[in-house]
Amino acid sequence: MSSAVLWTDVAPRDGLQNVSATIPTDAKMRLVRGLLDAGVPRVEATAFVSPKWVPQLADAAALLDALGDDALPRLRVLIPNSRGLELALERSVRNVLVTIGVTETFNRRNVNRSVAESLADLGGIVEVAHANGCSVDVALSVAFGCPFEGRVAPDRVSDMCARVADAGVDEVGIADTIGVATPAAVTHLCQLMSAVVPAERMSLHVHDTRGIGVANVVTAYQSGVRRFDGSVGGVGGCPFAPRSTGNVCSEDALLALTSLGATTTANLAALCDVASALERDLGQPLPGRLYRAGVWTGTPVVDDAAEKRVG
Repeated sequence: MSSAVLWTDVAPRDGLQNVSATIPTDAKMRLVRGLLDAGVPRVEATAFVSPKWVPQLADAAALLDALGDDALPRLRVLIPNSRGLELALERSVRNVLVTIGVTETFNRRNVNRSVAESLADLGGIVEVAHANGCSVDVALSVAFGCPFEGRVAPDRVSDMCARVADAGVDEVGIADTIGVATPAAVTHLCQLMSAVVPAERMSLHVHDTRGIGVANVVTAYQSGVRRFDGSVGGVGGCPFAPRSTGNVCSEDALLALTSLGATTTANLAALCDVASALERDLGQPLPGRLYRAGVWTGTPVVDDAAEKRVG
């Protein structure tokens, strides 16, 4: 398989949606522009969702207008339904993401619909989007475990993957929304998924809630997945999933992947700069590690002579 990785940084949407203080639109624009300038192939910029439920993203239209048409080819926008697609198409968005919960309880909490209703609407969304030159990705939330229903059967997830793929979507993703996946579980689910979804359309979204997000990304890469989501600085979480802390850190995970021979257009040092800028904008440290330690170039990090003088 190709070693090229399509990395989507979701910090502007999934990363910021849990932040309680209102973040100015210009700070969000600076974040998106920084990620694009750092070479990230795709950035999930915002979402057309109800401001009542996710007030942080109420400026979706204003943000897209501010970013301009030149950014659109590398932007993705989350939509919950057909109305969200209409709003996205009004802004000439070329790539949208639909999330569908694998469990009934989570899907109702997240989009106030049954799983069957969400799946039934998907075909129409794909048809309208494709007719307008817009690709459609689907992320299957709580694919490894649900905060309300507990363990999720892998066969249930693979069945939904098949149904989503049959609807003609461009990317089928499995999401570890609450960070309970393990490398063994990732390997198993990727094997099941690969039987019903072409490898080039498979993607993985993990959270680092329990400290093994990077390990799960590496495992998926070794299982043939080449599309991933992450968040610069590891910022983020899901407001509808209790204890769903930060997304896997983009620069941390890409460091691990490139050490295994994966290739990416993203520049790690530039990503670290974006994380540092986001830390300043949010006024708090981020969960990521690489942006604090820095990209190691192989040169000594300690002046041995100076150390001896101090001693």
